[in-house]
Amino acid sequence: MRRVICGLKLSLVTFGVSALLTASAVCAYGQVTSVINYVPLSPGRGMWEGSCWTGSIAVARPDAWRCMVGDNVLDPCFASPGKMYAVCEPNPVTGDPGIRLKLTNPLPQANVAPVKSKDNAWLVQLADGTICKPVTGATWEVQGKWVSHYCQSREESWEIGLLGGLNTKNFLWTAEKATVARDRDGWRLLRLQIIGVKRVWQ
Repeated sequence: MRRVICGLKLSLVTFGVSALLTASAVCAYGQVTSVINYVPLSPGRGMWEGSCWTGSIAVARPDAWRCMVGDNVLDPCFASPGKMYAVCEPNPVTGDPGIRLKLTNPLPQANVAPVKSKDNAWLVQLADGTICKPVTGATWEVQGKWVSHYCQSREESWEIGLLGGLNTKNFLWTAEKATVARDRDGWRLLRLQIIGVKRVWQ
């Protein structure tokens, strides 16, 4: 029997309307969060040449790296068993095996040990299907909280981010999802909600 976690609170903030709406999710997709230890099962697509100069910022793993192809930074990149190439930025949700990166220089010495913290995830799938990745560069602030993850958005004028990391206290993890839009005065908050986390890859 699968455990069902119910009673999550969902908050919605809409600017332009002077109201704070609070609702109760009947059952937050009825699942616990699935935590997956990612292992590249494919050598990746194509063949690019590049180099890796430091450990990944996206995930603390001794076999994950921050690499470059030309002027493009790729993070995370996972070293192959023989360390002759790396698999960069795969997406197991969509089935994308990632880029195969032929290393022009040997990998540097690993500078991190495996991190056992629950929220050490480089890919997050929310209960509504949204895909999010950790911020590895410049970030922005929403209501006094920094955006920890960037998320895919269907609207070009919108940006979606998770605030303050993941809440891993319960069987079903949650995240604070903020949707913002740019106008003449800068970023405007459209919606703020607490949402379940379906799966994470570590």
